[in-house]
Amino acid sequence: MYAKSFCFLPTGPVSSCGAPWLSGRSVRQADRRTTELHDHERGQIFVVESGVMAVMTQSSYWLIGPRQLLWLPPDFVHEERSHGAITGWSLYIMAERCSSITDKPFVADCTRLLMAQVERLSQSGTETAWQEPFARLAESFWDEFLSIPRHSASLPFPEDTRLKRVAEALSATPADPRGQQEWADMAGMSLRSFIRHFTADTGMQFSVWRQRLRILNAQERLARRERVTDVAAAVGYESLGAFAAAFKKGTGYSPSAYAQRCSEGGIDQKQT
Repeated sequence: MYAKSFCFLPTGPVSSCGAPWLSGRSVRQADRRTTELHDHERGQIFVVESGVMAVMTQSSYWLIGPRQLLWLPPDFVHEERSHGAITGWSLYIMAERCSSITDKPFVADCTRLLMAQVERLSQSGTETAWQEPFARLAESFWDEFLSIPRHSASLPFPEDTRLKRVAEALSATPADPRGQQEWADMAGMSLRSFIRHFTADTGMQFSVWRQRLRILNAQERLARRERVTDVAAAVGYESLGAFAAAFKKGTGYSPSAYAQRCSEGGIDQKQT
């Protein structure tokens, strides 16, 4: 991995500047990589230029693709998993600045302006970072970041230990064909109780949750450049047409267009 560090200080003469409120690094990674559970004292903004990054906690699962970002508040415990080559930036925001943002993670689609700002900021060295123009650019980036629309785009995991067994089994094998009654049996619940508790715990009906899990898993596999036919089978679709229809409904892209989008840095190819 290649990483270039940079930091920005508040506007003003060098002698009157305090500690940096924004720091970060550019990311250039050629191989698949996984980090263990960890957290940061500062808030983190992970911006993806190309490739796909999955971020997991004990309660949720996010997938960030090209021209997207993920906000993680300070001290938020998480692990990361990339799939093949990935480029982007990881920015860290001083805790005092984070008081103006939600303490819940969110995903957002990057604007062209924000992408250009991040790229420009990442090219600055530590000497030029102390200069007033870069401090103004950092403030402009912050204004743009606060204004972009947000969406959670996460898959919530149940907290009930009985339901967790089901979620973990499906996460390990998304193509598992068992029906709801069999999953209810695994949880030690009646079918009615299983359906009611799963919806209450996750905010999603079980069938919707399983479908979302399959699509997220398919996105990860496509980002690893697996063949579309292999991906369809791996996530439980016997028909390639049914998989393509479900994938496009869930993501707005055909499987092949999504795979190309991941490798080409977010080129808009929503048409099949």
